[in-house]
Amino acid sequence: MKKVITATTRPTARYNNAVLAQGRFLFIATQPSFDWKKGTFLNGDIYFQTQKALENVDYFLKQANASLQDVVKIGIFLADLKDFNAMNSIYNNFFPDPETAPVRFTLQTPFPDPRIKVEFEAIAVLD
Repeated sequence: MKKVITATTRPTARYNNAVLAQGRFLFIATQPSFDWKKGTFLNGDIYFQTQKALENVDYFLKQANASLQDVVKIGIFLADLKDFNAMNSIYNNFFPDPETAPVRFTLQTPFPDPRIKVEFEAIAVLD
């Protein structure tokens, strides 16, 4: 059994923002710096984009009655690995405790929109 979780504006490609599987496992698609209510990309520096993208992850967690503490794995996609330290400084505000922080990975990748500097995907396990 799966439940699709989406925002007011749906992605233009054929995918969903999040899927809750078996009522317990939440898979959140990559989140850029995007305003899902207006359906527009929010451009800015790496700090701004990281903040907004992680707020989007948190938004979809809340839609499933979950929180950042439920995240067990997070994927980080950077357009330029030189932005790692800047991204990490914002990321640490969302996951401040190293004892409970999720497993994570970071990759450098090109994005179809050259304005995108960072995206995050997440997997959470709900009680």
